[in-house]
Amino acid sequence: IVTPHRSVQWRVSTMHWIPPSPAAHSVSPLSSLLSLLLLSLRWSLLGANRSEPIPIYMDEMLRAGRAVYDKQSPPVQEEDSPTKVKLAMYIEGMSSFRTQTMDFQLDVYFQQFWKDPRLAHNETRRVLVRDKSILNMMWHPDVYFANARIAEFHTVTQPNFLVWIESDGSILYDTRISLVVLCTLNLEKWPLDSQRCNLRILSYAYDTDQLEIEWVAHDPITRNQGIGMSDMHIIDLYPGLCDGNYSTGVWSCVTAEFHVKREITHHVMQSYVPTTLIVVISWFSFWLDVEAVPARVSLAITTLLTLSTQASAARMALPEVSYMKAIDVWMGACMMFVFGVMIEFTIVNYAQRQGQKFKRRDLLNASEEEERGREG
Repeated sequence: IVTPHRSVQWRVSTMHWIPPSPAAHSVSPLSSLLSLLLLSLRWSLLGANRSEPIPIYMDEMLRAGRAVYDKQSPPVQEEDSPTKVKLAMYIEGMSSFRTQTMDFQLDVYFQQFWKDPRLAHNETRRVLVRDKSILNMMWHPDVYFANARIAEFHTVTQPNFLVWIESDGSILYDTRISLVVLCTLNLEKWPLDSQRCNLRILSYAYDTDQLEIEWVAHDPITRNQGIGMSDMHIIDLYPGLCDGNYSTGVWSCVTAEFHVKREITHHVMQSYVPTTLIVVISWFSFWLDVEAVPARVSLAITTLLTLSTQASAARMALPEVSYMKAIDVWMGACMMFVFGVMIEFTIVNYAQRQGQKFKRRDLLNASEEEERGREG
């Protein structure tokens, strides 16, 4: 599949005039002939990839209306068979996944391929359509992105689309689209999670009896290798099929699955390292004098409150879910360690006071017995 925006183009190097030198008069006729042949070949290769503007007769046919060309009717390729539309996608850009709203952004070149025998022509080159009004007079698939919250066509500096019509009626419709795609995230392992998000593509008006959509056979989903996200990295992209059964009928449906994994570095520095240090600091109370009650209590309470603040900050970055997350387990374990320090201090302080009490009682009993012995 040739993606016009990313295809390799033949280029003719800029030619500069060079003043003639005495050696130039010694060039043989054969060398001059070879130079002309090479120049002609380069210009022919340059023109081989060009396109013709839409012919007048095709423009008139499209403008004639339903009497000549019905844009509401899908092109018939075989008797009693649906129109087949093949899809391809090039991921130009992909933004960070937003955990709070459970969505992500895509910038894609979306390509659709089908055949309309009514638009076959005798031109030597493919016909290029860049006029939106001409496209609107042609039949083209009505595919949509079922789980996209927002979808926008790019129009700067001109509408970003093209249509190529080959001589046999084969058509390529390529357009650039920005999407905000809904993805229900499973946050049980957050922030150590990986996610699989699907972009669902269906036809809106034509069921499977009229239209079938499928991915192209080779490399249906490709991407810009320079894509980088702040908190995720792409593991792989998978084309697939989906269930298009609705109450109104069965609709052809394909999916593009994005397998991504969360980058852990940010969360290590923002959550795991600080909470680990807080727990270690709380253990300093083990080396304080057991009778230094204000110091040990203040240290334990301060570390516990700091941990609570860290846990609240982590929860604020996440949506409210009904299950426990990995970060909740970590924060809970840290709080248990700090709370254990307070329990240890309470037990040790109580045991120390009880020991002193028993010691005083023993001393008192010993002194009383000593006095009784003197009196006796």
